[in-house]
Amino acid sequence: EALDHGMVLVLSLWDDTDVSMLWLDSADPTNEPADRPGVEHGPCPGGAASEPKYLRSTFPEAHVTFSHIKVGTIGSTTQDGSGRRMDGLEYV
Repeated sequence: EALDHGMVLVLSLWDDTDVSMLWLDSADPTNEPADRPGVEHGPCPGGAASEPKYLRSTFPEAHVTFSHIKVGTIGSTTQDGSGRRMDGLEYV
Protein backbone atom coordinates (compact mmCIF):
# COMPACT_ATOMS: atom_id res chain seq x y z
CA GLU A 1 0.00 0.00 0.00
CA ALA A 2 2.81 2.46 0.85
CA LEU A 3 4.46 1.88 -2.53
CA ASP A 4 1.26 3.00 -4.25
CA HIS A 5 1.85 6.45 -2.76
CA GLY A 6 5.44 6.69 -4.08
CA MET A 7 8.79 6.42 -2.35
CA VAL A 8 11.84 8.65 -2.19
CA LEU A 9 15.38 7.27 -2.11
CA VAL A 10 17.54 9.20 0.34
CA LEU A 11 21.31 8.74 0.52
CA SER A 12 23.08 10.32 3.45
CA LEU A 13 26.61 10.55 4.80
CA TRP A 14 27.10 11.84 8.32
CA ASP A 15 28.69 11.11 11.66
CA ASP A 16 27.41 11.13 15.19
CA THR A 17 29.40 13.22 17.67
CA ASP A 18 27.24 12.13 20.62
CA VAL A 19 27.85 8.37 20.50
CA SER A 20 30.32 7.97 17.60
CA MET A 21 27.89 5.90 15.53
CA LEU A 22 28.13 2.98 17.97
CA TRP A 23 24.43 2.26 17.47
CA LEU A 24 25.07 1.60 13.77
CA ASP A 25 28.22 -0.52 13.48
CA SER A 26 29.69 -1.41 16.87
CA ALA A 27 28.70 -2.71 20.30
CA ASP A 28 26.15 -0.52 22.05
CA PRO A 29 25.49 -0.06 24.89
CA THR A 30 29.18 -0.18 25.76
CA ASN A 31 28.53 -1.34 29.33
CA GLU A 32 27.02 -4.62 28.11
CA PRO A 33 28.91 -7.70 26.80
CA ALA A 34 29.12 -7.69 22.99
CA ASP A 35 27.87 -11.30 22.85
CA ARG A 36 24.58 -10.34 24.53
CA PRO A 37 21.75 -10.41 21.95
CA GLY A 38 21.11 -6.97 20.46
CA VAL A 39 24.37 -5.38 21.62
CA GLU A 40 26.70 -6.02 18.69
CA HIS A 41 25.59 -4.15 15.57
CA GLY A 42 28.67 -4.68 13.39
CA PRO A 43 32.45 -5.12 13.21
CA CYS A 44 33.57 -1.56 14.02
CA PRO A 45 35.83 -1.68 17.09
CA GLY A 46 34.62 1.64 18.51
CA GLY A 47 36.89 3.59 20.83
CA ALA A 48 39.01 6.65 20.02
CA ALA A 49 39.74 5.58 16.42
CA SER A 50 36.02 5.63 15.67
CA GLU A 51 35.31 9.08 17.08
CA PRO A 52 34.38 11.80 14.57
CA LYS A 53 37.10 14.16 15.90
CA TYR A 54 39.81 11.56 15.18
CA LEU A 55 38.37 10.56 11.81
CA ARG A 56 37.95 14.16 10.62
CA SER A 57 41.51 15.11 11.58
CA THR A 58 43.11 11.87 10.32
CA PHE A 59 41.21 11.72 7.03
CA PRO A 60 40.41 15.36 6.14
CA GLU A 61 40.06 14.59 2.42
CA ALA A 62 37.64 11.68 2.91
CA HIS A 63 34.68 11.77 0.55
CA VAL A 64 32.00 9.62 -0.99
CA THR A 65 30.53 9.34 -4.46
CA PHE A 66 27.10 7.87 -5.04
CA SER A 67 26.90 6.70 -8.65
CA HIS A 68 25.30 4.19 -11.00
CA ILE A 69 22.02 4.48 -9.17
CA LYS A 70 19.24 2.73 -11.03
CA VAL A 71 15.60 3.68 -10.80
CA GLY A 72 12.77 1.56 -12.12
CA THR A 73 10.09 -0.92 -11.31
CA ILE A 74 11.13 -4.04 -9.40
CA GLY A 75 13.15 -6.33 -11.63
CA SER A 76 13.68 -3.69 -14.32
CA THR A 77 17.11 -2.52 -13.15
CA THR A 78 18.98 -5.76 -13.71
CA GLN A 79 20.31 -7.15 -16.94
CA ASP A 80 18.60 -10.06 -18.67
CA GLY A 81 21.89 -11.66 -19.74
CA SER A 82 22.08 -9.87 -23.08
CA GLY A 83 24.07 -6.94 -21.69
CA ARG A 84 21.30 -4.55 -22.74
CA ARG A 85 19.57 -2.11 -20.46
CA MET A 86 16.12 -3.21 -19.43
CA ASP A 87 13.02 -1.20 -20.37
CA GLY A 88 11.96 1.34 -17.77
CA LEU A 89 15.51 1.91 -16.51
CA GLU A 90 16.66 5.43 -15.74
CA TYR A 91 20.19 6.32 -14.67
CA VAL A 92 20.32 9.17 -12.19
